[in-house]
Amino acid sequence: MAPSSKSPTPGFSHVKVRANHHQDQTTNMVGIDPITLMINECMILSSAMRKSTRWSQSGVAAILGAGDIFGEDESLTHSLGLSSSVSNNGVRPTSDNPLFSSFLQLRAILTDAVDIYQIDSLTLLQPFLLAVKSSSTSGHITSLALNSISKFLKYEIISYKSENLQSTLVQISSSLTHCRFEAADQNSDDAVLLKVLRLLEEIIESPLSNLLPNEVVSEIIQTCLSLACNKKRNEVLRRAAEMAMISITFRIFTKLKHIKPESKNDDLQTNFNDTQLPEDIIGGTEYAQSLMGTPVPEIHPVQEDSENRSEELDTTDKQGTAPASKPKEPSKSELEEPYDIICINEFLGILISMISPTNQYQHMESTRVFALNLINTAIEVSGIEIPKHPSLLSLVSDPISKHIVQIITTTDSPALLQASLQLFSTLAIMLGTHLKSQIELTLTLISQSILPSTSKNTKQTDNLKNANVSSRNPISKEMLIESLSLLWTRSPTFFTNLFIDYDCDFDKSDLAVKLLEFLCKLSLSESSTITTENVPPICLESILLFISGVNDRIKGLNKDLSDLPIPQLIENKNQKTSFIKCADLLNDKPKEGIKALESNGFISDQKNIPELANFFFTKSGRLNKKVLGEFLAKPSSIEILRSFIKLFDFAEMRVDEALRILLKTFRLPGESQQIERIVELFAERYVECQAESDANAVKLSEEEKDEKNESAQKAPIQEPVRPDRDSVFILSYSIILLNTDLHNPQVKKQMMLDDYKRNLRGVYNGKDFPEWYLAKIYQTIKDKEIIMPEEHHGTDKWFDDTWNNLISIQALSSPIETEHSSEEVCQFDKVLFESIIEILISTLISVFKEASDDHIITRLMSSIDKCANICLYYNLGSSIDKLIGFLADLTTLTSTGVSSRASASPSADDLRDEIPVTQIRLEEKQQTITTSEMSVWFGRDFKAQLSVVVLFRLIKKNDCKISPSWSKIIEIIFKLFENCLLEPNLFSDFQKKLKIPSLSKVRPRFTINKTKPVNSSGLLSTFSSFLKGYSDQPPEPTDQEIESTLSTIDCVKSINIPSIFEMISRGPPGDLALFVELLLESFPKYNDESKRYYETETLFLLEICVCFALLAEDDTLFRKVLSKSDPEQISPKNKLRLLCYKLLLFRKVTDGKIENKETETPSDISTIKSLIVDLHTFDKEILSKQGAQLVQPILSLIDHESWCFSQLINDEDYWKVLRLLGSIQILAPELLDFVEGLLKNSPKDISPDNYMFVLGLLDEISSSGAIGSQFEQESDAKQIKIDDPFYEDLVVVSKRSITLTHDLQAIVQREDFNSNDLSFSLIQALAHQCFNPCREVRGFALSNLQLLVLSVETTDHLTPHGIFEYGLFPLLSELSKIEVLQTDPKGFVKTQSETLSLTSKVFLKYSNDFKGEEINQVWLGILDHINTLNEKGAKVSNQEVAFKESVSELIKNMVLVLQSNGILTPEKEEIWSATWQKIEGVNPELQASLMPQETKVEQVEQVEEKEQLEKQDEEKEKA
Repeated sequence: MAPSSKSPTPGFSHVKVRANHHQDQTTNMVGIDPITLMINECMILSSAMRKSTRWSQSGVAAILGAGDIFGEDESLTHSLGLSSSVSNNGVRPTSDNPLFSSFLQLRAILTDAVDIYQIDSLTLLQPFLLAVKSSSTSGHITSLALNSISKFLKYEIISYKSENLQSTLVQISSSLTHCRFEAADQNSDDAVLLKVLRLLEEIIESPLSNLLPNEVVSEIIQTCLSLACNKKRNEVLRRAAEMAMISITFRIFTKLKHIKPESKNDDLQTNFNDTQLPEDIIGGTEYAQSLMGTPVPEIHPVQEDSENRSEELDTTDKQGTAPASKPKEPSKSELEEPYDIICINEFLGILISMISPTNQYQHMESTRVFALNLINTAIEVSGIEIPKHPSLLSLVSDPISKHIVQIITTTDSPALLQASLQLFSTLAIMLGTHLKSQIELTLTLISQSILPSTSKNTKQTDNLKNANVSSRNPISKEMLIESLSLLWTRSPTFFTNLFIDYDCDFDKSDLAVKLLEFLCKLSLSESSTITTENVPPICLESILLFISGVNDRIKGLNKDLSDLPIPQLIENKNQKTSFIKCADLLNDKPKEGIKALESNGFISDQKNIPELANFFFTKSGRLNKKVLGEFLAKPSSIEILRSFIKLFDFAEMRVDEALRILLKTFRLPGESQQIERIVELFAERYVECQAESDANAVKLSEEEKDEKNESAQKAPIQEPVRPDRDSVFILSYSIILLNTDLHNPQVKKQMMLDDYKRNLRGVYNGKDFPEWYLAKIYQTIKDKEIIMPEEHHGTDKWFDDTWNNLISIQALSSPIETEHSSEEVCQFDKVLFESIIEILISTLISVFKEASDDHIITRLMSSIDKCANICLYYNLGSSIDKLIGFLADLTTLTSTGVSSRASASPSADDLRDEIPVTQIRLEEKQQTITTSEMSVWFGRDFKAQLSVVVLFRLIKKNDCKISPSWSKIIEIIFKLFENCLLEPNLFSDFQKKLKIPSLSKVRPRFTINKTKPVNSSGLLSTFSSFLKGYSDQPPEPTDQEIESTLSTIDCVKSINIPSIFEMISRGPPGDLALFVELLLESFPKYNDESKRYYETETLFLLEICVCFALLAEDDTLFRKVLSKSDPEQISPKNKLRLLCYKLLLFRKVTDGKIENKETETPSDISTIKSLIVDLHTFDKEILSKQGAQLVQPILSLIDHESWCFSQLINDEDYWKVLRLLGSIQILAPELLDFVEGLLKNSPKDISPDNYMFVLGLLDEISSSGAIGSQFEQESDAKQIKIDDPFYEDLVVVSKRSITLTHDLQAIVQREDFNSNDLSFSLIQALAHQCFNPCREVRGFALSNLQLLVLSVETTDHLTPHGIFEYGLFPLLSELSKIEVLQTDPKGFVKTQSETLSLTSKVFLKYSNDFKGEEINQVWLGILDHINTLNEKGAKVSNQEVAFKESVSELIKNMVLVLQSNGILTPEKEEIWSATWQKIEGVNPELQASLMPQETKVEQVEQVEEKEQLEKQDEEKEKA
């Protein structure tokens, strides 16, 4: 066929006659003159016919022929009385054969023609068409004629320019469909038929086909279809016919978009059950006759119009003469309409009859497959146009869809099943919105045929529950799944659209959820036992596509879904879910179910009988019909039943029809009384409906009466049947019994119509029912049983009933196509994903566990990660928690997961049976690693490593929100910790702030100190490792073990566990509390297996708990941690750490717990005091090394925000502990900071009750400087300057303590200290440090003492005498002790001198303030201490001379002052003599140097006199 671009413009206008003989070649498709071409074709045909034995001639007659085919000369011969039709011997010559002559005459016409288009096109083709249709021609001549016709069409000799074109096309088509010729060998005959097929195909595909009427196109279709379906034909010919039919189908249905949609066409045929194909008699006459001799199952009444049109050509064979006149050209008004929807409808009907299961034994399987393929082609071509044509849509929605479902659910033939599945997929894709119910039923039945168990406990509509579809063979199941996969493969939103269309529809099943659950089950490897090995991957792919689609959509979302309103469809879905729950409860416990309906708002009041009855009437589809029937039939529900039955309208129905409708809503109960109750109310309602119908009939208008009378006249006259209640009651019972009798297989002898009539005699209002009435009831019940669908699951009755209900429901609703925005689609995604997430995750995890290919493993884990993203985006907390638990188990690091070693492949036999925890240093990497069984096997497990990475990625994306599954995360962390793969010091800032020592890693079982080169593999290395197994040395890890361990280390580094704890610390208090509780539940137990890591892990866990408990600030949490803070088997140094934790927690409790005598629970304060006192039990060395961590916790107990401040600030044991810690030089600065803070910020906290404790603490810290004397003496010995930071720090601390001690002066001067005997304690404290072995310290102390005593204001409590008595004299006493002086033999002389100097200054300052004899006591005391120091101290230092010199000067000054004050005079003989007597021991010459001359004479005389008196006394005593 020529390209359409060169075709003449379509139309029916005639071509004008041209002036010259030659035509304008530019208007033709080819260069050759059309007339010449046709003459040549005539010559070819006539030449071939002459050579044939049938038409063989010679001479002029063979060339000229017998006359004109139009009979112009025949009248002449007749008028002359001559006959040219019979020869002399009475035999008609062959030259008179009209077929042969027609070519000769056509050639003559063409020779005289000027323009070929002026000749009627039918005249041009008539000889050729006769040759094609004539059964007397040979196949060769027929073939030549077909070639000519094909050439005329291709060269557009027959075109829109041609006269009488439509008739010509009709005759061409008719000739081709009735092609006859003399049979020869089969190959030759088939070649001719191939040309016929090709020519028919070309005609349909050409634009000229638009002129063909419906009947002609139908005949072409039927001819080709019959040829294609005839199994007796050659295979090549049938295949050619099939190909032609595909092309014809494509062309016909392509035209559908140009056909105006019909509004209503009652003439279109809808029932094609009895439609059959015509006989295949085309071709050789002998072959056709042989076919006619065999029964052909498909017999279709051929349209008469086409036969009538071909009568003109048929006269050749019937009468032996050709038409005598030129056909009359039809006018435009006589032109027939081109083929339209009628032809398409008929074509589709033929195909429907071919695929119908009721005709399956009349057609070969291949024929049905071919018909399905043609329908599929039609849908593919015009699927979007079919909804515009209700007649076609009704054929697709009912017979086609129904037959497809039946074929899919019943056949196991691969070809038939494949074709039906392909058609179903095409229908679902192209017409899914118009075939919702059909798709729902089909998918449900398919799923139940593949997995029958899925039908159990399904929550579907009543018609789709528990359909007992027979299970399929594995190959069929694979085909079903593979074909369905096209639906979701082509559409990323397939499942979401399914969810919108079905799950969100109140009256439909949760198809999307059920289908996804179904695919999840088939994705598991065990499903291959009932299907094939290919099914799980196909189903798994669908799951992955669904997950990927949802994930991609949320990536492209720019809005927050929480800000958007919830679509009404989702509200419908939620309401549907609630209703299903109520319905299930109602089916189980009707009363409880009715209460649930009220509480959920489906009914406003359960006591409202009409409302309740209406609910049962409108929503019976989801209710159990048996339960509903039993409930309604109860005596207590009689009013509900009455209201329920009143909702039915039985007007203009027979009793059996009304009863059938009633029993579709519920099942009759088993008890006769209940049945009787229902039938009575039914009879009452039926009579009411008929009465209402009669009343309405009276009100008809005159016009309506006329129409009714007219219709009544056309129909057979039947008397109206109006039975009363009793009649209806009895008749209803009889119908129920008749239904059982006719359809119960156990009834051997069924009731006949006469029996039925006899049983009902006299029942109809005292008379007999009309015979026609009972006959109709009987026949209706016999043909169609009154059934309850759930009683016939899987049977034809069930299917027919279900399908009829489906179609009736669909007829009441029209499809509504709604476009949803991307945001709305995501909202639907959320609800669907939330409904299916659990089984999705479970499926992915199960498949992941069994997967072995790395690519599959990676893809599965990628999908799991996408699930996590979706859950996070939609905030599906519970799903995230479950996913975390699943992933944790996949890591093989939990107790519930399968270990890497257990899941390893059998080929992993290059490792030792036991791999101990061994620490070794790698030479090249300069890295120390610890190998263990866990690290080695985990490093070899790709799935486990991948799971760990995805797991920790998920919890980080979730901002580390704590959930119950975190117990497994904790288990993983501890597992890594136990195998030395995790750094224990996660809270280094916390440790630094409190000066808590760093936690050490878990101790390995073996430690290899030497370095090991990496990858030292080879025979010698292997042999060496083998030999080491028999040595006493620690077993050295192999290269494979090291490589695996390094892989594990890299994986652990990548997940960055410390960042997890950091994120948790920033979380809400609730998360912190839950995390701590989970940690405490994971507390390790001490045993032989755990003793290697028990202590370290316990401390690690408790430190985490303490830190997070402090952050959470939860009193309950504090106490939970405290309850776990006394673990067993803890070393003393780590007990200090635990004490630190306890003190921190006790400090943070909101209020101290009081003692509970009943439970023998001590109070918090007593517990704290007990903990503090226990510090004294620790070794001083341990305290020195580990005590720093206790300072801040202990001091925090008495800050102002602490609940125990008031109870500890004055507690002696508390301050004793501080003194204990203060005695440790490294801890002293922090304690000094504390005291300094008290003095500066809260001096009132220092009271008379704790003043001495504070003073004692400072004195203890000051005393710690005594160690400095060692450095000083070494410096003296070496005569070098001290340059030691420790010494400097030591001295600084002591000096600072002494300064703070001096600063307490302001505290002591407060009024509240006046009434207490604390006046001299500060002087004593400073005086105590004045004999500190360290020169720097005591010198500084002495300076501060001097400042204090010289600046202090004396009071009644602080007297000058007391300063000496309690301060200076005890100091001087200490300075005179040998053991004190020996601590610094060289330096104490200076201290003694300075102390005496200070004593002198103080004495001189307060000399006038002494009371009574106090000054004498002090003065003499000073002299006594000077003598003592002179005797002991100076000798120790070997500096007697220097000491006496300095002391003499001090004494001299004091004596002069005393003399000037009149205190030291000769008149005061006692003190005078005592003074000089004491001074004489230090400096005998001092007195002489200080007294005047006369005083000296007097003193000498007095002495002499005294001596004389003494002598006299002695003599008297002797006498």
